[in-house]
Amino acid sequence: MTRRISASIVVLVGLVFIVLTFASNLFTVGPAFEKMTDGFRPVMQTQDLQALQRDVTGLAAAGTEFGTKVVPALADRLNTTPEEFSTLLGQQFPDSATGVAAIPQITVQFNGVTGLLTAEQGRFERADAIPTSSLPATTVPWSLLFVGIVTVGVGLAMFTFRNAVMAALVLGSIVVVVPLAMSLPSKAQAADTMNDHLRPVYTAELVAGARQSLGIVQAMATDMQTRVFPFLEQQLRIDSVQLQAFLGGNFPALAGALGNLPASSARFQSTVGTFDTQLANYDKIKSTQLVPIVWTAIAGGVVTMLASGWAIGRRREIAPALPRRETRAA
Repeated sequence: MTRRISASIVVLVGLVFIVLTFASNLFTVGPAFEKMTDGFRPVMQTQDLQALQRDVTGLAAAGTEFGTKVVPALADRLNTTPEEFSTLLGQQFPDSATGVAAIPQITVQFNGVTGLLTAEQGRFERADAIPTSSLPATTVPWSLLFVGIVTVGVGLAMFTFRNAVMAALVLGSIVVVVPLAMSLPSKAQAADTMNDHLRPVYTAELVAGARQSLGIVQAMATDMQTRVFPFLEQQLRIDSVQLQAFLGGNFPALAGALGNLPASSARFQSTVGTFDTQLANYDKIKSTQLVPIVWTAIAGGVVTMLASGWAIGRRREIAPALPRRETRAA
């Protein structure tokens, strides 16, 4: 009777594993999680995040310098007032005027994105190693389903074969030890915390706003290079080399931001593109909590060990004592 009860418990544990796999939608979550981590991995590198932060800081400094120094200086060189020069800029070069006016808001927005990515970098690295750094997350649902099927099979075998009890004990031990050895509880906690932090901000609205901001910056840069600078060269009666020397010598923040624009635009584009392409995958995983799944699996292993251990102990208790041989007198 004890073995039959233990066998029933083991079968139930296996069924729980199988149901958990499908109830948690792991065959959808696993591939989506893997695609998302693959997509974000390039932009989550330390050097890339630091470069992105420098780009944002440089753009903010250029915007401040343009309003406080560039406009007054150019107005003075053109024998006009700063207000009149700003009006001229808005009328003839609206992309530049719009971009300069939007820089404070844009830099706040991108500062928020880079700050979020930097804060989540450590958790991302741990989540990216689920189940290990060499195994993709797509193996998780298959592994849990496989363990569930094997557990059910071992439990059914316990009804017929006494030795299957030992197999259940070994299986339960594996189910407990392997997740702990892989540090899955802490990795799952990192993934869940990261998802919780992303949920309020990682939305279609954020992606659309970031794309719009990126477009404004790119339009401003193109307008300055192709229209504003030639206009200034004509009005100041200098060539492009002299203009660049004038800007670089007097307005280093603006010159630096414009000179770095091709590289910074590529980084901004990569980051915004990553958020855009991975939004659908994030929407598939954001409601799934991995920590309960991991601990349920470990608890299932513990229950399997206890059930099989109970059956083994009871079998030894009821085993009949072997009769002793009497020593015949010589």
